[in-house]
Amino acid sequence: MSNTTLDGLLVKLREPDLDLRAMAASDLLDLLKKLDISFMKDEGKQCMTALVKLLYDSQSHVQNLGMDCLGQAVCLVDAETAKEAVSSICCEIQQRGTSAETTALSVALRVMSGRISEDADAKKVLGSLAVPIASMLSNSPDMPSDVAVDVFAALSDVLTHAGAQVATDSEVVNQTQEVLLSFISHSNLSVRRRAIAVLGAFVVHVPGEQSEKALAIIFQRYEACTRASEKCILLRVLVTIARQCPERVTKIVPSIIDREINLTEECDREERMTVLLVFETFVQHCTELVAPRRNEIYTCAVEALKYDPNYNYDDEDDMDTGSEAGDDFGDEYEDDIYEDDEDDTWDVRLSGVKLLAAIARSGLYSPHDIAQHIGAVLIARFREREDVVRAEILATYATVVGALGESAADSASGVAEVLQQQAPEAVTLILAAIKNYPRSTETKQLAFAVFAQLVLAKYDILDGSLSDITPIVTAALSADDTSGTLQTASSSLVKTNLKLDVLEFLRVLVQRSSVSDSAAEFLIATKDGLRENASSKAFQVPSASFTAAAGLVKLLSNAAHQSSMEVAQFVPWAEDMAQCAASLTGTDDQDLRSSVNVFIGTVLQKFGDHISASTAQQLLLILTELKGGMVHAPAVLGAFVQAISKPTALPQEIVVAVAPSVLQVIDPLLRQGSASVVTVALNVVKALAGYGTETLASAGDHILTNIIAIISKSPESPPASALQAFAAVCPTVSEENMRSVTAKLLKLLSATTVYDGQSAEALGELFETVGRSFPGLMDSWKDGIIENWSQTHARYYKQRKDSSNEAIQVPFPTAMLTNAAKSINSLYTGFYEAQGQQWTSEFLESLVFTSPRSTEDIALVCLGLRALGYAASQGWLAQSDQLAAQLDAHIQSKHDDVRDEAAAALGKYVGSYPATFAALFASATASDSEGASASGRLQAVNVAVDQIVGTGHDKTSADAMWAQITAYAQNSQGPLPDVLAQSLATFAVTFPQVFIPALAEHVSSSGDAKIKAFYITAFRTVLADRHLSAECDAELKNVLPQVLASIDDESINIRRLSLLALFTVIQSKAALIKDAVSTIEPALFRQTVVNESLIRIINMGPVKKRIDDGLDARRCAFQCVHMLVRMLPGAANTDLLAKSIVRGIADDHDIRLLVLQVIHETVSTQAHMYAERLDEIAASVRKVQATKLSPKAVSQEIEKHHAILKSSVSVLVALEPVAKAATSPSAEFDKLLAEVMDSSNGELSVYYKELHSQG
Repeated sequence: MSNTTLDGLLVKLREPDLDLRAMAASDLLDLLKKLDISFMKDEGKQCMTALVKLLYDSQSHVQNLGMDCLGQAVCLVDAETAKEAVSSICCEIQQRGTSAETTALSVALRVMSGRISEDADAKKVLGSLAVPIASMLSNSPDMPSDVAVDVFAALSDVLTHAGAQVATDSEVVNQTQEVLLSFISHSNLSVRRRAIAVLGAFVVHVPGEQSEKALAIIFQRYEACTRASEKCILLRVLVTIARQCPERVTKIVPSIIDREINLTEECDREERMTVLLVFETFVQHCTELVAPRRNEIYTCAVEALKYDPNYNYDDEDDMDTGSEAGDDFGDEYEDDIYEDDEDDTWDVRLSGVKLLAAIARSGLYSPHDIAQHIGAVLIARFREREDVVRAEILATYATVVGALGESAADSASGVAEVLQQQAPEAVTLILAAIKNYPRSTETKQLAFAVFAQLVLAKYDILDGSLSDITPIVTAALSADDTSGTLQTASSSLVKTNLKLDVLEFLRVLVQRSSVSDSAAEFLIATKDGLRENASSKAFQVPSASFTAAAGLVKLLSNAAHQSSMEVAQFVPWAEDMAQCAASLTGTDDQDLRSSVNVFIGTVLQKFGDHISASTAQQLLLILTELKGGMVHAPAVLGAFVQAISKPTALPQEIVVAVAPSVLQVIDPLLRQGSASVVTVALNVVKALAGYGTETLASAGDHILTNIIAIISKSPESPPASALQAFAAVCPTVSEENMRSVTAKLLKLLSATTVYDGQSAEALGELFETVGRSFPGLMDSWKDGIIENWSQTHARYYKQRKDSSNEAIQVPFPTAMLTNAAKSINSLYTGFYEAQGQQWTSEFLESLVFTSPRSTEDIALVCLGLRALGYAASQGWLAQSDQLAAQLDAHIQSKHDDVRDEAAAALGKYVGSYPATFAALFASATASDSEGASASGRLQAVNVAVDQIVGTGHDKTSADAMWAQITAYAQNSQGPLPDVLAQSLATFAVTFPQVFIPALAEHVSSSGDAKIKAFYITAFRTVLADRHLSAECDAELKNVLPQVLASIDDESINIRRLSLLALFTVIQSKAALIKDAVSTIEPALFRQTVVNESLIRIINMGPVKKRIDDGLDARRCAFQCVHMLVRMLPGAANTDLLAKSIVRGIADDHDIRLLVLQVIHETVSTQAHMYAERLDEIAASVRKVQATKLSPKAVSQEIEKHHAILKSSVSVLVALEPVAKAATSPSAEFDKLLAEVMDSSNGELSVYYKELHSQG
């Protein structure tokens, strides 16, 4: 940084000329924004001093520049300089009192704190600002309210972003607490609200004893206060805390609810509103705690909603419930709303609505109860006289109905029936509200939001009321667009918004499959309104009109096919709308351009045989015109594809007539377009091909060339649309041209790696089409596929052979093999289909019925086996003992790749013929089956189980197969392979109600440890599946206690496996075990105890080594404890948990690291538990730190020893805030902490400082 530049600008800031000062401040601001290095200390002080003086400038423009400069400079100076600047500002605020400059000072303070809070590395600087700010607030309780609001905003930044730093200074913490508690009763509402928010931030973000003390003081004051106004203030502080950190108020929530639940008529408005706000907050953030009192809280909300002592709703004469609301519906759009200036009870009702909305969202009630009770209460209040409250009621009801949509789709829930019963009354009261309060535009808009949500919940729910709704729909749609001479621009915008709401309702209404008589009458009455608004000049209205009209066309077409409605009367309307759309295809409004193209495409697709041929052809040609350039091709040609894609009502001759024109349009797009443009052009080709070879005959060869060029740009993942278009254009390509491109095309396609189903299907379709269309090229295509795969396999084999590093595994090109296998199968599928022959595997048997000797032979055999496996999974293979024997022979191959492919192929073959499973299983488990061949056959068994049970859901075969596998497990003398446990898991997942209980019974009843371990492994495999059905979850929940009882098994291996199963279920399916935690946790926590009987000492020369055979199981147990407190906080017994933590601290280093994670997960919610056991924890830590390092320790042992010591210090750092906040201090813990902090204590002190600085 140039000192000359900075000094010059600082000098100019003192110029008497206003313009010079302003220019200097502006230049300085630009300089500060560009700086990326900090000031030197003296330089920073000089700059900050000069900038603070700008805040006293006589010109507000210069003051504002000074504020901005301070916001930039404060992040470029050290903490001391920043604190001095803030202290200077705070002193000036105190001294200047109510002068004009005070506001500039307070705003600057807010700007500076906000700027520092954005810098993650400036927490220390930010934390230091608490001292001057708190002192200034303490010494200036009567400062102007706007200044106080700014100062509190700055303090909020400090506490929120640097609360931990503030907590280190107990004096400033005490001062801040006292100041905030004094200001929450300030006479000015804005100051009071800000002080309440900052006090909440203090409790939430400042850790340690003082924030706990502040919360306790707040609650004690609340309990002791007798004045309603003071109580309301304190409750609002607690609300602020609950919203930011609900766990801090969990202990006091029940007490507050007990005290406030019985609102009386004597309660004033402010008290009612506050209590309702409290309940709303607790329902949202402490849902489980309010569950026992949910009915009483619901009653409070309902009573508040009815609270209107100055008005009598029972006089029905005051409320016109007639349905004729349309006469003046579109005429009065004044923005003013009804308000009774002398009545302020409406905000109590508003609070009641918000509480009711929170209850509906909370899950405290079932969807049926929400619909039946909460819905009914809201409907009854649609007649609310205050516009603001009525709007909130309607919006809440719309939201509630929208949230019930999924439940309404479930007929068993009964929600749809309740909504259907309520709908007539809802419509009647809404229409009455519109008529009685005609100037409330928001009521009209929300009315259609309610209607739309009801229709989404049940498509025909309003059919009985559509005749009543028709007048307000037609009135809204017919309202003028222009504001006119007597109307304002804002009222015109209101009309537009209302029209959009009506059009959205119509869009939703026509998303149905059938038309009732009442719906038909409604559509007849409103269709002209759509046409009128299609020509509107209002923003978004034409687009929304065409979107709704497109839905109407689809509905009319469906109705015509069902013979439920005569659509002839709609044809002129559709043609007129289409002509209007055609005139708008060149518009600059992208949304409108898209919607008109879609509408034209929809009309042609659905009404193409109803409108005149000339009109249809004209409209179709419009969808080939790219007005505005290639960028519009996806929207325009997408509509063209929609119009001609079968099934369509367009006559074929019209499409054929237009084909040459559209082919000329897409030719440059295929060569030069972006990905989206190329895709839509390919879709055009595919759609045209559906009309016969004559549509593409003249351009087939040329299109093929373009498609190959597209594929060559990304051969590994060509677009599915390119593959589909290739297949579509094949029949129009000459054999000579196809022969000329075969080699290049196969080379490209051999590199294709298919991951998604659409591309896989497209690739298969391509090869099928080639086989069907070009029988004369079969040999060259087959040979090309084989050659390309052989080359790929040869490269793989060479890489594997040349690899000198055994740790680096060269991956087998399985994707390329799958590609080749499916391609050759599809090729012959198309060929056989064209020849009228039945599919046969003869063309593959030449590959399989050979003994591989060379690398090329291995490649061919792998290809044949993969292709046969795929064919078997499709059910194409004929049963053949000879083929089965050959597959089994390949399982015994000395080549790994051949064995793996043979196992998969044999498994899929057996999977297609379940009767052969018994023979396969017998051979796989025979005593003479060993080594690689036994492993391969077992893998084939697993594949067959997956095919028969997992995919085929063959219950009859499943029973017999289960019996065979379990009988083998019960009687086997040797080890039981995990692959069979995986097979049993497939049974359990597929037929959970039968096999999960059976699997659990095997676990609990097996006396042999080997057999029990086998079944637990199968059970763990089930638990690891993250996509289990609801039936699986239900069965697992029932048997988990039975299975996990094995945690206490006498076998250490069974205990370890059971603990792994427990860990899996807590991690992935915690809800299943929530209710069983109390049953399982005693056994779990027993496994955290060191079992001395499992410890043995072995002599390794002169060294004795301690071996703990129970360590693995114990580590698993602590992993379960960690996952338990993370996934189910509060579920574990605190006494058992605390004892395990104390033990774990002194255990193995890996276990201590797990315990540290448990402490971090629970310290904020279980501080009391830790506070009671600080002495025990200190003893465990001291035991760890007493371990000595052998003088002959090697580097690895030294590193581990350092890690052990550091982890022990981590425990102290994690629990230090608990120790400081404890009401009964722990002398042992404090003593140990002091020893560790002592700089003379070597590395322990270093570790403490390092961990503490990391927060």
